[in-house]
Amino acid sequence: MHDAKTNTSNFVLSDTTVQENNTSFPTDAKLCKKVIDYCNKIAGNEGIKQRQRYTKVSKQMVRNTYNGKHPKRAKAARKSQRQLKTIAMRLIRELQRNFNAEQQEFYKDLMTLYTKVVTQKRNDADKIYSIHKPFTRCIAKGKAHSQYEFGNKVGLITTANKGKKIILGIKAFLQTPYDGHTIEPLLEQMETSGQKLPKELVYDRGGRGKSEIKGVKISIPSTPRKKDTVYQKQTKRKKFRTRAAIEPIIGHLKTDFRLAKNYFMGETGPQINALLAATAWNMKKMMELLKHKIIFLFYTIQIMLFSNPVFKNKLNSGFC
Repeated sequence: MHDAKTNTSNFVLSDTTVQENNTSFPTDAKLCKKVIDYCNKIAGNEGIKQRQRYTKVSKQMVRNTYNGKHPKRAKAARKSQRQLKTIAMRLIRELQRNFNAEQQEFYKDLMTLYTKVVTQKRNDADKIYSIHKPFTRCIAKGKAHSQYEFGNKVGLITTANKGKKIILGIKAFLQTPYDGHTIEPLLEQMETSGQKLPKELVYDRGGRGKSEIKGVKISIPSTPRKKDTVYQKQTKRKKFRTRAAIEPIIGHLKTDFRLAKNYFMGETGPQINALLAATAWNMKKMMELLKHKIIFLFYTIQIMLFSNPVFKNKLNSGFC
């Protein structure tokens, strides 16, 4: 799509970010209320008669959990949260008792998911934060205004050339791998798409681990060695400062190309959204190159015409 000069580079830049999923902020009370509503819906669809639906009661209990840290509301909030869990498990067990063999098989995975949502504890591994997107992960951001992000990690590789940078590889991860472990899948994606692997990949300090992957040197900022010359120190410093150019690309992908939030369903949704965002970015850069070439061609033709004496004479005499 782009010219060979732009598409190939001796070294490339890489980083990771978080693509949030289109989910509500997860709390135990909200998740239990959703389980109750889904159980009632399944019972209605299958024609199962319930002893009680808890529709109004559960709604009021969720309201009781709001602002649960306030001293005057804490006791009632904890009580309502316990009751919601009890009701949710009661409805799950009631459905499992009334299912026939075919329904048991059909709803087995769903009932397992609902049970895990209700019974999970604070320190459990692989917690469920969303029922319709159970692959959502909680990733600590550490900033005051948003401490956590609920989504999936995305890694990307871009060119390091001056000027317009294009995205060579982008991949969404359903788990939360260490930053250094995202490099190899990205390089494999580049190979699969028929691209030539670079000689060097520049990463931040989060990519500590292997110094070489698939013949590609992994460069990470570190304290300069004593034997390094002034020129070598300056070259390294310039290289690692160049890596910071990937940060605004991530920012633009999130604000202008819809990488900030994934609205697609299913486990392939995060990858589809990431690929679409990267494709849109590359297409925009290609259109900018075409625009410059067309403008250059237009002005070149104008200069050629106006420098021609025959055309000048016709223009002056009014025949053109």
